[in-house]
Amino acid sequence: MPVYYKWTSETKQKRKHDYPSLEISNHPLKIEVYNVKLSANKSFLESLQKWSSPFEELDPLLRFEQLNVENDLGPDEKIENTINYPKVWNAKRTAILNKYTTGEKLTIVSSFLPGGEKISSFSALLRQVSNLNEKVKNRLEQLDDFDESSVRKTMGLSQQEFVTKIHMLDDEIKKAWDTEQRVKAFKIAIQCSKLLSDINVMQFYPSKFVLISDVLGNFGALVYDRLKKKSFGNVDIKFQDIDSYNVPESARETCQNWMFKMASIRELLPRLYMEMSLLKCYTFISKSEIKPAIERLTKMIRGIGNPLVAIYVRVYLCNVASSLFGKESECYFNDNLKEFLEEYQQIICPNMAKKFGTQLLTADQYLSLYIPAVDWLLYGTLNYTKCKDTLLEEMLEKCDTTENSELLLCCCVSGFDSTSIIKQSTAIMDIIRNQSDHMVLLSQILSSVGEHLCHAENYCQLPSEALSQCWWKIATNMKSTENFLQVLEPWLQFACNQLSSQHINMILRGTIRYMIKCGKPAEDYCSQIQSVIKRMLKSIPDVEELFLMDAFMPLVELAQTSNARTAMAKTVLTIFFERYNAVEIEDHIIISSLMRLCCILHDSINAVTVEDENKVCAELINKFIHAVSYYDDLEQQLNFYVECRSAFIKLDSVLIALVHAVNALAVRADESRGRWLQRACAAYVFVTVPSLQCPLARAQLYLLGGQAALLTGCIGQAEANLKTLVSLIPEIPQFVQEDGQNKPTHDRVVGLLSNFLSTLLILPDNMDSNSKAYILSGFIKTMERIHWKKTDPLYYTLLLRSLDLLCEMTQESYAYHIDGVLSNDELYGSEEEFIETIESHATNICQELLVVLKSLGDAKETKKQYNLALELFWRIVRRGKLKDSSMTSLATNLWALAQKIQDSNNKFAKALLSVLEKDSSEAGRRLLTKINTS
Repeated sequence: MPVYYKWTSETKQKRKHDYPSLEISNHPLKIEVYNVKLSANKSFLESLQKWSSPFEELDPLLRFEQLNVENDLGPDEKIENTINYPKVWNAKRTAILNKYTTGEKLTIVSSFLPGGEKISSFSALLRQVSNLNEKVKNRLEQLDDFDESSVRKTMGLSQQEFVTKIHMLDDEIKKAWDTEQRVKAFKIAIQCSKLLSDINVMQFYPSKFVLISDVLGNFGALVYDRLKKKSFGNVDIKFQDIDSYNVPESARETCQNWMFKMASIRELLPRLYMEMSLLKCYTFISKSEIKPAIERLTKMIRGIGNPLVAIYVRVYLCNVASSLFGKESECYFNDNLKEFLEEYQQIICPNMAKKFGTQLLTADQYLSLYIPAVDWLLYGTLNYTKCKDTLLEEMLEKCDTTENSELLLCCCVSGFDSTSIIKQSTAIMDIIRNQSDHMVLLSQILSSVGEHLCHAENYCQLPSEALSQCWWKIATNMKSTENFLQVLEPWLQFACNQLSSQHINMILRGTIRYMIKCGKPAEDYCSQIQSVIKRMLKSIPDVEELFLMDAFMPLVELAQTSNARTAMAKTVLTIFFERYNAVEIEDHIIISSLMRLCCILHDSINAVTVEDENKVCAELINKFIHAVSYYDDLEQQLNFYVECRSAFIKLDSVLIALVHAVNALAVRADESRGRWLQRACAAYVFVTVPSLQCPLARAQLYLLGGQAALLTGCIGQAEANLKTLVSLIPEIPQFVQEDGQNKPTHDRVVGLLSNFLSTLLILPDNMDSNSKAYILSGFIKTMERIHWKKTDPLYYTLLLRSLDLLCEMTQESYAYHIDGVLSNDELYGSEEEFIETIESHATNICQELLVVLKSLGDAKETKKQYNLALELFWRIVRRGKLKDSSMTSLATNLWALAQKIQDSNNKFAKALLSVLEKDSSEAGRRLLTKINTS
């Protein structure tokens, strides 16, 4: 192969090109369609499930939850559309365990746990009673004599340690039962029930009740399962299907024995709990005794002096009844609620006030302990009552006439549905207003009423302004800022839905005055203020109205610390752009407010801010930039972008968005009245791009800026951008950091520089320069200076693209132009000196490609060498002057090299040959002959 080949481009007339084609069987963009044959006995969804099920693996945690739900649902509940009380209670018990926690030390009394201090036993006292029957005496001694030693008290337990101990007792019951130690299991259950008489840590009592009631429920299930197995063997029979007359005498006697044991318990509280846990077992004696027993137990609970302990006993009784009778048990909810109302005054008696006072509990904390229990009793009662409105009226009348009725009022407001509460909203607000001075649950009640008003559909019959004035007067007299904000959140949403913007603005002004007067910094209530603002933004019909209120932005900026203001700004911007329906923002007040919020976000960024936070801030700011529009006032639009550049200089992605926006603005500008604006836009881009950190991003924007300037006829600015791009090429790294990973830039650089070369075709030369095509010359020299690896596909791909450009630049008329821009084909008119310069560059690139071919051969990269040889061969055939012997010789040698590496059966080679065979020119036929004979 000769050392030197002179490149000569063929000047061709415009005609249809015969490009090489490859035979394929399928269109690369065709969507594959699969025909699924449906079975006659399968539905379409079942057929889809067969294909999709392998990809729909259930999350392990969700699988356990689903299993629990399925276990909670009995067969009847799955079929009938009735309330599943055990399932509803299961959700409530989780909420109770999460809410009622304590940091106080707890005590547990048991003879079945290691450690603890001994306390005196009562067995000696029992032995002194001589007139008892021997069998009964024996049973009492068994029940009261725990493990032949005194009972132990373990004190100083943390909440988690207490929960662990309860679980240990539950496990001990199961172990004792499995080892045929029935009495031991019974004694452990008794000791667990006795723990519910201890109210030394009141704030934990609801959670303690939930934990121990689970243990008692498990014990009752063990006894019931044993009796069922003794009666019917392994037959799976439901509770509803058991006939007491079919129970064998042995099983009946065993059941009676359990009832005798239970009746022998001396203390009232454990006897009640144990009978309730064994209530289901009455079915083996007489099922008809269960309901009378429930009624009897309802009345027996009156004997428990502590109202907190008593109401949770009622809850357990209702839970047991609901698990047995379902909807039929709702009457017992009603009965127990009435019993509680009869004893209501006991909860606020001086004795109870002294007890919760010694535990440093406030009155509202104490009353909140009753709320889960009263709510549960009221829940069943509401399902039992046919006319809820009548019941609500009766309850409200009782609240109005009963002293300190706030607990009952709180549960009524939260328990009844929104429609009922709205009908009685005026009456409820009158009760609240009359009793607000001494109400400790005032914030909870007011916020519940507000929630109902927010979720109701029909407001037309509501005296909205009167209600709003009433709650505002009550709320502003609250001493607790936290309670005030709790009430403000739902009522402000009500105002947004129902009242005018002037009324909302007055509430916001009052809120600011209240927060200033409270004497504490707003930062202490940042999360609550943020919740108020978030809810207001989501509920107001027209989100733009908020920014037109003079009190909204002062409320947003009420907190002065950087973190609080940043969180507030992020919340407002996020929800605003989620709800903003218009395409563009044009109101100056809204633009100014959003600009202020974006500046707060931007100013919060520093050297230690994480990348994800930067992305969130930049995304919100970019949404703002793209949304603002001044329509035909293009000068004002550019001024806005200038202001944004100075305000958001820390975020590269925002600067990139600004450059794109300014380029679009330049294209929008009318030539007759916007030439100066187009130049200003080009200058803006040229000045802004150097601020970016990533060289690749700078290079891409320089190219876009040059193209936009060229499109608008700003040749000088286009030339400056493209020259800067050329000088930036050596700085482009091989890898860039994105999403925590190093990603190669090879493909991006190829696309960028290919786009750049295609732009150079229409860029006219600067006639003041002595060099022809001087930007292209600079690009070629820059490539020579960069120490790229010869065998790198990036390097020789760019050489081929440069060769394509050079060949096109020798043509009399270029393939494309821009209106109003004289490209070099018109500027030089195929001047001989210009053509010689271009072909000189083409010759040098051709020689460099031959050097690359040799390097690929030396490196044993035969596949790359083969493809490059055919690529260069094709360019000679289509763009070279085949009449020139040098070009013909080069093409022949390239083909021979390709055949030496791989035969001509390759698809690419066959496609090239087929096109060459169709060439009717003499030079093409001569080249084909040489190829066939070589």
